Amino acid sequence: MLLSTYTCPCSLAEYESPDLVIKEGQSVNLECSKKKSSSTAMYWFMLLSEKNSRLTRLASAIESGNPAVEKGFEGHFKSSKIKGDSITLSIEEVFLNDSGTYYCAEDDYGHTSTAGSGTPCQ
Repeated sequence: MLLSTYTCPCSLAEYESPDLVIKEGQSVNLECSKKKSSSTAMYWFMLLSEKNSRLTRLASAIESGNPAVEKGFEGHFKSSKIKGDSITLSIEEVFLNDSGTYYCAEDDYGHTSTAGSGTPCQ
């Protein structure tokens, strides 16, 4: 059976979790915790393993608000609300084309956030 790898370098790439190896068809939850208590928004991005792939925003959540999954990803990905200092991205049935690096970013709502190596994400 084919295996997929998921990595979650969280909160502006200050923390990187170990790779996860998931079998196709399984579900997975990726969790990320804020590094700054003053941050009021959190985001999930993915960078697929495919050549020439681009960083894509999957979901966002604002404290005291409901999470929003980006158009086109609603049926496959789910985001929790910000609970305490953390947020969870759920992938319901993992497919091989979900393989990649998953990033979590945080910022003060309304400002530009960064993910990875200083890549601006709006």
